[in-house]
Amino acid sequence: MNFAHPNLAQAEARATPLGYREDIDGLRAVAVLPVVIYHAFPRAVPGGFYGVDIFFVISGYLITGIIHKQMLAGTFSIADFYARRIRRIFPALIAVVLTTLLIGWLILPPRELKSLGTNIAGGAIFIQNFILLSQVGYFDLAAEKKPLLHLWSLAIEEQYYIVWPLLLMLIGSWRRRSLAITAALAAASLVACLIVQPTAADYAFYLPVTRAWELLVGSGLALFMSGQMSASRAPLPLPDHRALRELIALGAIFAIGFAFWRYSRLTPHPGIHTLLPVLGAAALIATGGTLVHRHVLSSPPAVFIGLISYPLYLWHYPLMAYARIHFVDRVPVWAMIAVIIASVLLAWATYRLIERPIRFGRRLVPLKIGGLLAGMATLGIVGVIADRSNGWPARIPDEIRGFMLDGSETSSFWRNGKCLLLADQSEFAPECLGTGRRPLVAVWGDSYAASLYPGLAHFGQERGFDVAQFSISACAPLIGYVNVQRPLCKPANDTALKHITQLKPDVVIFYGTWRLADEEARLGLERTIPLVKAAGVSTIVIAGPPPTWQGDGLPANLLDYYFQTRTVLPERTWIRSVDEWTRPFDAFLAEQAKRLGVDYVSVRSMMCDASGCLTRIGPDGSEITTFDSGHLTYPASLLVARHVLDAVPGLPK
Repeated sequence: MNFAHPNLAQAEARATPLGYREDIDGLRAVAVLPVVIYHAFPRAVPGGFYGVDIFFVISGYLITGIIHKQMLAGTFSIADFYARRIRRIFPALIAVVLTTLLIGWLILPPRELKSLGTNIAGGAIFIQNFILLSQVGYFDLAAEKKPLLHLWSLAIEEQYYIVWPLLLMLIGSWRRRSLAITAALAAASLVACLIVQPTAADYAFYLPVTRAWELLVGSGLALFMSGQMSASRAPLPLPDHRALRELIALGAIFAIGFAFWRYSRLTPHPGIHTLLPVLGAAALIATGGTLVHRHVLSSPPAVFIGLISYPLYLWHYPLMAYARIHFVDRVPVWAMIAVIIASVLLAWATYRLIERPIRFGRRLVPLKIGGLLAGMATLGIVGVIADRSNGWPARIPDEIRGFMLDGSETSSFWRNGKCLLLADQSEFAPECLGTGRRPLVAVWGDSYAASLYPGLAHFGQERGFDVAQFSISACAPLIGYVNVQRPLCKPANDTALKHITQLKPDVVIFYGTWRLADEEARLGLERTIPLVKAAGVSTIVIAGPPPTWQGDGLPANLLDYYFQTRTVLPERTWIRSVDEWTRPFDAFLAEQAKRLGVDYVSVRSMMCDASGCLTRIGPDGSEITTFDSGHLTYPASLLVARHVLDAVPGLPK
């Protein structure tokens, strides 16, 4: 491997009718490296994910420039365009997805392999962004452990590639009309993004209509610069303003750097802030020929990284996800650096040995395209099978196969989307309010409260009381609670309090993950408990945090332990427990409950003792307690519900 890349650059130049610009490959390096570093070390480049937005601008610019130039020459063919896209996108993608699947087969429990299968199927037909929208994150791997989560951006690009060429053909080759329509579409998409983001951040992030404006900025730039592009001089017609071009280029680099190091995951995204890296990327493409372009973007290392940026983007995320799974979240710095190096090496090998021969080779082109389509279709089918088979549980040893739950055994009782509100919901369905019987017990909390509901409902039927359910995903049951990723937490909690005020239940049980800072929990309880008391509720119970588990949850820990020891994880253990957090916060919540004059029930004290926390219950320890890191299985829901209800005075026993 070396940075003297004339052959690579020449191949790129021959591959596109637009003409090759080294500085754009350098800009690709500026985009991909912060993304990779952010995924490895988020604090090092807190806004590194904005590199994806730069990729969008580059893609829109290059694709539109190629199409428009061919349309002007009368040589554009939609079939040839899609054939080029297949040869460009499919080879590296197939290699990465296949490798990811094989590793997943070896190390993932069924629930996680089922999720991976869903993502493979979605990735194969480029709808990964919609797949991620349809998934309830609590039932899947954490985001950084979804090996193919990053394919959402590729899906948006491919969706754009499907629609945009057809639209350009309808518009025609008249540049001014094309530019006007492109500008109007970009403005409409940006407005949609700004409207949707505050109340439905996930939709703004994943929907193509709210991300299209970034690609359209690049497309509009290509149309505006039509006929001006050159590798040797400034694309933008500013021949008498060299100093201005230098200033614009420096300002663009500063803007992009500002986004990388001053923005973070707490910055609303995509949104008005996203304009900074998007316009910065557009300015760098437009100016060209400056010192920044000649000595930074066109430098051999930058161009080299740019040339392998696509396979590097593909490889780095699954490798990091599997590293986090292997090291149970706490990946050593040396290991993550090794993953980055491995990603670069694999990207280079993929580019040289897989992508270039298929993309640039002139022989057997129809056969190559047919093979790529067949390969991608096969992967998609395998992904569907992995999903429909619930992660191929037959590959798991008999001794632990029964513990490999996917959550559906319990979550089917949660009333998702009705009484467990999802990210875009703030109103509960009528059935959540109970049937009108007395006494009435209301449970208020997050998805952990939803996992407690089946047990409460069971004993309600058995003992003769009614149950109301107010569960809000990723939202602590506290008035005024704010979660940037869940903008509707506040109105949903307000709605829960409104119903409690109207229903006046005999008992309100607060239950959740309680993953809060002490001060945040204290202030939230001080706001919330007096309001519930004022509603006329006679008995208020705070149920403390349950035992939770590191890594990908209890089933994955059982699987890892079995592979290492060939024995089943003990019924009680501290292995991969997070009791170092649960124990002190349990005590803290007990103090707050006493101070506020309400009852407290410690779930931890029932499920944990000196030998560890419960992993298995029931006859011969045949039932696990959680199907992930902390959501209760149905048997565990019965166990915890009995413990909580037995501590509540005045309820039928």
